[in-house]
Amino acid sequence: MPSNTDIATRALIVTLKSPIGGKTTAEIAEKTGLPKRTINAIYARAIERGFDPNHLPLHIRDEWLEDAPRPGRPQKQTEELSNTVLTKRRLDCL
Repeated sequence: MPSNTDIATRALIVTLKSPIGGKTTAEIAEKTGLPKRTINAIYARAIERGFDPNHLPLHIRDEWLEDAPRPGRPQKQTEELSNTVLTKRRLDCL
């Protein structure tokens, strides 16, 4: 899924693809300019995370549409430690 797909666009896709919206993947792709594969991935991920397309009234939560946390090494420095180091560095330059 492209990282430039914002939450509002994802919500639109989920709404249009749900039984209430009644649009096909091809119709949504034409309206949004996104690939069909991306549209299907957004919809499938929303359902996997708790979206129920048959529940009325339609309810969409941000956490069903947000990007998953990215893997990677966590930061070693806290923001407080970083600020302390920067302050000491500035004082040394005086």
